[in-house]
Amino acid sequence: MKKIMENEKLVEMAMTDPKRVKRILANRHSAARSKERKTRYIAELERKVQTLQTETTKLSTQLTFLQRDSAGLTNQNHELRFRLQAMEQQAQLRDALNEALTAEVQRLKLAATGLADAHRAKSLNQLQSSTETTG
Repeated sequence: MKKIMENEKLVEMAMTDPKRVKRILANRHSAARSKERKTRYIAELERKVQTLQTETTKLSTQLTFLQRDSAGLTNQNHELRFRLQAMEQQAQLRDALNEALTAEVQRLKLAATGLADAHRAKSLNQLQSSTETTG
């Protein structure tokens, strides 16, 4: 009634068609509630946007750190692979040198055995020669 009294047109209408005035006021009330819901909905959306922006900033920072860590680990991995390759080459060289030295030792053993046999044979020949000349 208070709202009706504030608006002259509604006062006139209330005299002739009170149901229409009641419907107009109900529509106004409904529109006000709708506007209030819309305002709350927009405020909630703005809050969600703020939350998501904060989370995006946080995740972006984390991503930057993780990318930096990943790049560092990739560099470290490359360095370790290079060192491993160098160590494998050193091991192959060491193995080749070891094989060559083993072969040389075998050759020297055979040569030493051959010299010892030759020396014994020479000593036997000299011994036989000296026994034949004395005998």
